[in-house]
Amino acid sequence: MKKNSPHSRLSTFVLAAVAAAALAGCGGGSSDAVAPTAAASNQLYSETNATSNTIVRMARSTADGSLTVTDSTSTGGVGTNGLTVTGTAAAANSLASQFAVTTSSDGKTLFAVNAGDDSISSFSIDSTGKLTLLKKNSSAIGSFPNSLAYSKGYLYAAYLGTSQVIAYKVGSDGSLTAINTKPLAAGGAFVPTQVKASPDGAFLLVGSKSSAIISYPISADGSLGAAVRNATTIAVPFDGVFVGNRIYVAADVATASLASYTLNADGTLTPISSALTNGQTASCWLSITPNGKWAYVGNGSGSISLYSVSATGALALVNATAANEGIAVAGDSWISADGKYLYSTYLKDGSVVSYSINDATGALTKVGTKVQVTPANGTASSSMQGLVGL
Repeated sequence: MKKNSPHSRLSTFVLAAVAAAALAGCGGGSSDAVAPTAAASNQLYSETNATSNTIVRMARSTADGSLTVTDSTSTGGVGTNGLTVTGTAAAANSLASQFAVTTSSDGKTLFAVNAGDDSISSFSIDSTGKLTLLKKNSSAIGSFPNSLAYSKGYLYAAYLGTSQVIAYKVGSDGSLTAINTKPLAAGGAFVPTQVKASPDGAFLLVGSKSSAIISYPISADGSLGAAVRNATTIAVPFDGVFVGNRIYVAADVATASLASYTLNADGTLTPISSALTNGQTASCWLSITPNGKWAYVGNGSGSISLYSVSATGALALVNATAANEGIAVAGDSWISADGKYLYSTYLKDGSVVSYSINDATGALTKVGTKVQVTPANGTASSSMQGLVGL
């Protein structure tokens, strides 16, 4: 990680939001399922977040969804190598985020954060799924990027070090041109953990380690409008996923629970289901099936909890331990576009496990064996972060 960066100067701000124990299991990133057009399919990607950062590609079996590591490609940038924004060793949450890697909606471009040198890398994805680095985009104003969202030709990045969101226009060559920047301190201290655009591209929502979610209207030119700070029914709305354009489901780290909201036309959030606890610890990561029926929450304890989601956004806990591999920190996850498979990272172990989904019940069945993205380090934490697929 580069020396004399703004990272250390913001350590007090970053750590003040919640107790460290409640957050120890949280980090990384994932993305909603993409339905590729004339691009690759049956691929999965994660980043090592090592000093020499790389993206590891995995092939998904068309027969049973199991994984095989195919190759890796350098981001050209610097990861944190398991260190947090303050420069301390992480327990498996060095980026403290969801959606550290994401793809364009057509499945032809992949984007990844390089928090160690404040850059974002853009890759082309060919018809076989192979990546080619297009450009490493450095930022002169944002520090420690940790989450990305793509919508309609624009990329939105949260910066943990400087507590801001930057909107970029994506060039055909992978270049990112900043079009506006928004601070995240409106209404009080705010520690960003993810950015997520509504499917219709009308709003950008920012999750946090604070008891708030900030929403921004997105203009036709991709720029962000005035912030709306929403107090939440959960203490730490670390991550969130949309069901349709206006139902937003968010997981809470502090109480290991899930809540849902209606996103209104003015950017405010109206609660649907308040915090439904699952009895686990550090519920930080969330994926929802493309049909909106089942929500899977990754827990710091290593389990995955299953909830049902109604057509109106009402939630119900189905199984607190729908999966438990006995591996610490069930982290970033991704669900295939056909809704048949869930892929979960195990951040402390540096591995990914595949599960088939029973659409009738939401039940998970492990398929194949785990694959390693980064080497398992015994008691030391893996540096891996993020998961996205095609």
